[in-house]
Formats: sequence, structure tokens, C-alpha cells
Amino acid sequence: MDRSISMKLNLSGILSFLLLISAPFSSYLAQIPRASQIPMMFENLRRASTDHDRFILHNDLKTLLRETLDNIDSSEPLAELMAKWPAGIVSAGKGNELVTIISWNSERQDRTQDYGAFVIYGFDNSGQFETLKWTELIHDRNEDPKDESRSYRVDDWPGAIYYDLILTHDGKTPVYTLLGWEGANAQVTRKVMETMVISNDIIRIGVPYLNRPDGIRKRHVLEYSDELQATLRYEPENNRIVLDRLAPSDPSLAGATAFYGPTMTYDEYVWKGEKWEFSSNIAVRNSKDRERNRPYNATEK
Repeated sequence: MDRSISMKLNLSGILSFLLLISAPFSSYLAQIPRASQIPMMFENLRRASTDHDRFILHNDLKTLLRETLDNIDSSEPLAELMAKWPAGIVSAGKGNELVTIISWNSERQDRTQDYGAFVIYGFDNSGQFETLKWTELIHDRNEDPKDESRSYRVDDWPGAIYYDLILTHDGKTPVYTLLGWEGANAQVTRKVMETMVISNDIIRIGVPYLNRPDGIRKRHVLEYSDELQATLRYEPENNRIVLDRLAPSDPSLAGATAFYGPTMTYDEYVWKGEKWEFSSNIAVRNSKDRERNRPYNATEK
């Protein structure tokens, strides 16, 4: 399965051909609105044939987003950016608690991942843009994404594409819970649940709000066979996050997560005022379980 970022090319084939034989790509981009450049940049990232080219295009996309966010002064350009964005984009809250996270990945030839993300926040009480702020999350490939005891700064983020964002409150403190997909490598895939708080413009990811029988954790990581899919989803009607119980295909393979998969048994986290409280063996309706929260960049076989 090709898990590199996929999308439909929105510009004509003729224009794409002219770009290749005429002016430099950067010169052409300067002539069109920033948000309109995004589909083409993603397509070029998807089509890149070497890791060197992917690295350059991945960083070009970061630069475009910085410039775009620096120039947002009303709802229109932000709405256009969100409408054009083909990867992970999630929002939660309203007024000065509104947070939007944009994320994406680039897959290397060895099927490991590079990630990018921007956290947009700082709206005023009416959700306007005079006080708008943003922070870039810097992917650190040296971090262990399986570590559930770690908190992360914005410059040592372990990376993910976020597909859901849930706002709860610990007293008056907004607590944002992120659900993400992490492509890992050719053997395993991960789903990640982690909390985030923003205080005095300082963002912390992985805050101790997950109460499990083995103690308080800052993240919950599901790691399983790359050939399978697993559930990690929010059910707002039940105020809970439902996740698959994973196990190896054979007991002798315990610990070898490349052989782990869903057991058709489910666990949950329920927000109870101060923490996400963990419970095992809960009842779940199976009407949508087969979708398994497919990653944003998956291409159907």
C-alpha cells in the first residue's frame, strides 16, 4: 500500500507540462495565491523520486505555510487554506479557546516518515484574528514515539497526522486531546492518543491526563502490524475514546508488535472532570469499525 500523501491534481495537465519546460517552479508559485499553491506542492511531494527531493519539497511546504499564516488577517484566507489542505486538519473549541492543527507526512524510500504540523491559536473572544498566533511543531526523528511517559516541546515532537481533536477542561484549563496516525515503517503502524495544553503561548504535548491501572500516562500508543488497521476514535455522544485491544497472532509472538492486531475486544477512555479514565472490555457498536480510522494519506489497494 502506497502510504505517501495522496490527492487529486487540481490544475490542468497542460499547465503542469508548461511548468516543467519553462520558468522555475518557485517563480511560478510567486505569481499565484499561497493557498492555491498547496495542491500542486502536495502532488510534487507525492511524486518525488528521491529522499533528497522529498526533503526539499517538505521544507518548501513548511515555508509556504509560515508565509501564509503570517499574512492571515481575516477568516477568508484561513478558510481557503483549510479548504485546500489535503492532509490532516482538525479544530476544536470556540472563541479564545479555538485551536486548529494542520499536519502532514512525507514517506522516505525506507518507509519511515517525516512529519510537519502547525498549531493555530490565540483567537480573541469572538473568534476573530487580531490576536491570531501559530506555532510550528518540529519533528524529531530521534525521539521514541512509543514512549508513553514523555512530554514534548514544540521542537522535539515525535510526529503524527492528527485526525481528531477533542476539547475538555480541567477546571478552567482547556485540555486538547489529539488522536493521530503514525506511519512508522514497513513493519508496524501506530495510532496515538496524546493531550496538549497551551499556557502563555507555550505548547506542551503529552500532559499527564491519562489515568490507567498501571498509573498516570501522558500518551497512549497502539502499535500493530502494517498489514492491519486498528480503531482509535472519539464518540462524542458517549464522551469517550474507544480503542482496540491488541494482541499477537500467536502467544509466542508476545512483544513482537509487527504481529499484533485487533482482538475484537475494546477499551475506552472517559473524561471525568480532571482525567481521562481508562476502562477495559467495553461494549461497542460495530457499524463503522471496519473503517478503522483510515489514515489521511492512505491509498486504497
